[in-house]
Amino acid sequence: MKEYIVVTNAPAMDYTRDYVALPPNYGTREYYERPDIKMIYKLVYENLDNLNKKNGFVKKLSAYEKIVIKPNLVSVYHDSGMEKPDYPESTDPRVFEAIVSYLKQYHDRIVIVESSGKPMPTRTSFKVAGYDRIAKKYHTGLIALETCSVVRYLLPKAEVMKEVYIPEIFQEVVEKKAFYISVPKLKTNLYTQVTLGFKNAMGAIPYSLRERNHNYMINKKLADLLYLFQPDLIFIDGLIGGEGNTPAPVDPVDSRVFISGTNSVAVDSVGTKVMGLDPDQIPLITEAKKRGFEADETEILGEVPRYHFRRAIPSLMDEGFRKQFPNVLVLAGHNLPHAPKITDPGAVTPKIARELEGACDGGCLAAIRSGFDYVVYAPKKDYQIPLVVIVGGGVKCQEQRYWFDYTGRPYTEQEIRAMDTPILTIGNCAHVLEDAARYKTPGCCSPSTCMLAVTAAMHIPFPLLSLKNKSFAHFGTHVVSMVISRAWKSLQGKWVDCPSRHIDQIYPVPEISKDRKDLDYIEWPLPKMDWKTRKKMIKDQFAIMKL
Repeated sequence: MKEYIVVTNAPAMDYTRDYVALPPNYGTREYYERPDIKMIYKLVYENLDNLNKKNGFVKKLSAYEKIVIKPNLVSVYHDSGMEKPDYPESTDPRVFEAIVSYLKQYHDRIVIVESSGKPMPTRTSFKVAGYDRIAKKYHTGLIALETCSVVRYLLPKAEVMKEVYIPEIFQEVVEKKAFYISVPKLKTNLYTQVTLGFKNAMGAIPYSLRERNHNYMINKKLADLLYLFQPDLIFIDGLIGGEGNTPAPVDPVDSRVFISGTNSVAVDSVGTKVMGLDPDQIPLITEAKKRGFEADETEILGEVPRYHFRRAIPSLMDEGFRKQFPNVLVLAGHNLPHAPKITDPGAVTPKIARELEGACDGGCLAAIRSGFDYVVYAPKKDYQIPLVVIVGGGVKCQEQRYWFDYTGRPYTEQEIRAMDTPILTIGNCAHVLEDAARYKTPGCCSPSTCMLAVTAAMHIPFPLLSLKNKSFAHFGTHVVSMVISRAWKSLQGKWVDCPSRHIDQIYPVPEISKDRKDLDYIEWPLPKMDWKTRKKMIKDQFAIMKL
């Protein structure tokens, strides 16, 4: 079946007004008379009309009980206490409203859903960006997914995420009762290089499951999720793109493009090309293609612009990072199965050292780099602060453990322990040196823990927890209400997450018959909670507040 991808380019105009958060006069005649708002409406409607002419998706909507539409609001950086008031991290609310307005012509039941990154409560993201006002205007549902009860599925074909928990409303997506629309931001990403249509589904799985295997296997993990559900429609907001190291703030790109389609791999490939990247070099996309999720045939309607977005670089050994943070010494020594095998510590080259560091670039390393980017965007910072960052558990060789700097120079455990400089250990891998570390980030991987550790080590407040963040009061209130909501459900015996264990392992699943191994998914009912499990789950929820 041929898939159609519609690309709409916006004319030159200043689109930077209110591209992160809606203004106070949203909904008034004055607001809708603005040239940028008129143009956004015109282009969104034009894009979706053109797609509908080719595949008739509008007619299909009537077969569904509701439309579930998900923006990307991992963090809404608006007046957050950083150098600039706005950063293009999240789906533009002006664009999102135009999409909701279009859909409202054809279906009355629309639900806006999202789960921002832990510990950011989604209700804060909704309020800051103005999505609560969009929901009120169009009489849609508005659901913070992290507060929902979850259901469980078994994915026989999955390589990593064989056990999947999803919010109950996404069960309706799986059962084809709800039409699912993904509205991501066009931007680069530290964990997966790009974050587009099906990467947006990371926000559809609960906190602890999100962090389970949030490491070098993350691309496989996200491809696994496609066996369970895929977007029925993808609309990429590239009006103002984002380049740099998401989930830290990214810089705006005047990309002025909208991309839509019904096959996420095909749409994401076009979005990747717009950013000046090769989709065949993006592991997230190649992994999905390998599983057979690519469209058999695609036709692109419209001109695909080409930009050169600044790539996300997770490495702390990168030359740019070293120049920016000259007193941060990074020592890498992963012994993962796919990491370089070292037999002679004196023969490690700069290239091998970089490979040792990058053996797990989809997890803690990316989160740590994101933490350093918070320093870059902080209004007041000191790039000269000394710090030793330990990546990995050390390479065992010649009855010693070795870590290597960017030149390939080896350091023994004893040498590191003798250093006067504060030490930061990354993730569970580096536990051997945890007792010598002033800053540590246990887990595999807890991104928020990593970012908090870096900002503490560099003597700046974590932006979301800073009093300069104008949404700090909302953040605090919503964190408390979110935790209480999750704890209350746990007390009632309702599952809101998987058991919290952030370790690098493929979780065991029950044996299934040969005829069921070819199924994409199998519903796997959760067990009834005993009181011991309820107490543990409640404790896990309140642990969120410690971050």
